[in-house]
Amino acid sequence: MRPLAFASIALMLTQLASAVVAPVLGQSASALPTSTITFPAGQTLTTVNGQLVLGGSDLYYVSAKAGQTLLVSVATNEGDVSFEVYAPDAAIAKSADSKAMLRGKALPDAGPDDHAKAWVGRIPRSGNYLIAVTLAETGPVLTDYSLTVSLQ
Repeated sequence: MRPLAFASIALMLTQLASAVVAPVLGQSASALPTSTITFPAGQTLTTVNGQLVLGGSDLYYVSAKAGQTLLVSVATNEGDVSFEVYAPDAAIAKSADSKAMLRGKALPDAGPDDHAKAWVGRIPRSGNYLIAVTLAETGPVLTDYSLTVSLQ
């Protein structure tokens, strides 16, 4: 492929990703958007569908009580999507490149280096736990995912 054609394709993909990121994530200059996981009345399991751009993250909070069992899983047809689960004292900041920087204690086997696709564990203390769903820095520019969360 000629260098000029490759540069044009790269520019088009960058513009496509920018056009999709702002409306989907609703990014503002000061804060990263988060969503709260809720369960239908009488249910302990819910699934949230989302879409990520290359290197992007979606952030969710789930309220849990000490002693409950939390199950989290993520599925996708394309791309390397994984998640992390953080204790209630986790802090979210925006990096210079507008990506999420998470500070705090991740739950065992659900941290940044674990590339978790499925996780089950007992909640150590009551609070709002942070789930960060991420798409790797390589692979498809855009991918859909399903995040399933159960709390019992």
